[in-house]
Amino acid sequence: MGSVLFGTAAGSGKSSGTSDGPSPDAQKANIFDPSAIKAVLDLATVQALRKTHEEDHTHSNLKLAIGFLACLVGIAAYVYPIPFPENKQFLKWCVILYFAFSSLIQAISTVFFRDVIFVTQAKPYPSAKDVFYVRVTSKLPRYETKYSLTFTAILNDKPEAFERSFDIQDYFDAEGYFYEKRYGFEVENFVRDTLKNASKKKAQ
Repeated sequence: MGSVLFGTAAGSGKSSGTSDGPSPDAQKANIFDPSAIKAVLDLATVQALRKTHEEDHTHSNLKLAIGFLACLVGIAAYVYPIPFPENKQFLKWCVILYFAFSSLIQAISTVFFRDVIFVTQAKPYPSAKDVFYVRVTSKLPRYETKYSLTFTAILNDKPEAFERSFDIQDYFDAEGYFYEKRYGFEVENFVRDTLKNASKKKAQ
């Protein structure tokens, strides 16, 4: 991804804060670093979603709780009063438990919540008694300009995925300044369309 690409769709230079361009305090990303661009887009997506949806922090709290248990195991191994080598068996179990807790956190992050940037709190489905929530994932493949969002509406454990791609050339200028208002508007529209389509499929 080079700066030549970004100079075409979004223009170049930092604007004075028009509704469609970057604001005077706009975020700036290294346009040669896909991870930096993805981080900016992920944050903007979350901020847009928080305007209309409550975030579910269950998985984050779960990882924090497991991490706290791992810390307790480390502290116990350090302050255990019986000296080495009499405490070898105790230390062995501490190492095993610490490794197990660390592996569990890694599994939660990479297997169950890979690429997940936002999960809404469960709430009643529109015009129904069912409860649903939405899981949002994002991807920006290396050396590509298409940032994709997938909204997975989960109703009674039945997922329904809706995906949209955003060309990052439309939201960053040649200097790397981010067109946050333009992007936020597009995300909000995508959210509304997703809920409408999910409602239609539910009604069928």
